[in-house]
Amino acid sequence: MPRPSARRALPVALLSALALAVPAAASAAPEPGFETLTPACVPAPPVQHPGCGTAYRGAPLPSGTPDQVVELSGADRFATAAAIAEHGFPEADVAVLVSGEDRHLVDALSAAPLARSLAAPLLLATRDDVPAATAAYLRDHAVRSVVVVGGDDALSALTPKRLQTLGVTDVQRIAGADRYATSRAVAAFLPAATHGWAASGEDAHLVDALAAAGPAARLGEPLVLVADDDPIPAGDALRALGVTTTTVAGGPEGVFPEALAPLPTPHRAAGEDRYGTAAAVAVEAVDAGLPAEDVVLAPGLTGHLVDALASGPLGRATLLVGEDQSSFDVVEAWFDTYGAGRVTAVGAVSISG
Repeated sequence: MPRPSARRALPVALLSALALAVPAAASAAPEPGFETLTPACVPAPPVQHPGCGTAYRGAPLPSGTPDQVVELSGADRFATAAAIAEHGFPEADVAVLVSGEDRHLVDALSAAPLARSLAAPLLLATRDDVPAATAAYLRDHAVRSVVVVGGDDALSALTPKRLQTLGVTDVQRIAGADRYATSRAVAAFLPAATHGWAASGEDAHLVDALAAAGPAARLGEPLVLVADDDPIPAGDALRALGVTTTTVAGGPEGVFPEALAPLPTPHRAAGEDRYGTAAAVAVEAVDAGLPAEDVVLAPGLTGHLVDALASGPLGRATLLVGEDQSSFDVVEAWFDTYGAGRVTAVGAVSISG
């Protein structure tokens, strides 16, 4: 497709202030209007959902003025996820709980579309604890139903009991024999869709799935992980949901060329590196209807990817920020092309002027 004409560039002062940091928690100024979130209750949710057929208030809508900046962060990854939850899901009755430990992030990569379909945030825990920020969100919102994604090695068998002490009465776990089976099990709870997303499940390429999570969530489409040595189950899972076309996030070093054939009419969204791939995925999302001027900036460095994970249910096009110039070039090119309406920086990404 032809490149859209440039409309408005991000101010140089704002772009030059973009950095990876550990900012203090911040909140956006009040904005008129909010998203409306309606739980998808067909197929039946994995937990009892008291809000089937109910409209929930979601995130504030952009005010319409250019160059808005919203920073969502906390003292640690768990508090950052809770801050994102407060922003995007202030009225949630249901939550999705995933591991916030780096070695288990892969189990949660496909959870963003499910969370948004339930009008639910994505909260983080450790294998053996429900951190204070997560517990506070669950208590403050009187959440009674929680979907746990991942096996006992990610979130232990005692997790439901820990949640019950917080007032949660309905806990259901979605897990498969491995990361790929878990992603397919999560996708099975999503409504039918004609388009789906696929990405590598290899540790070195998890960032590609993170870039696709926000668009998949907003569009109500499944995101499954593809095993290069056994891609047929991923294709079968997508077809079972009615998928006829698939966007594969990432290049051939992530999902091998020979692994594409079992997927429904696949095509790639990929760049020269993880930052270019995130931008390519974001372009696909904009072409599918997501607003180009309302984007998330999330950390793209290993060790900070969890912040991008928590922001997936917001359902926004996502650009990744690193420490090298290539990531800043991608961000600058995006705003040169599409302009800057609202920029939401999450976790270790800070924008300060």
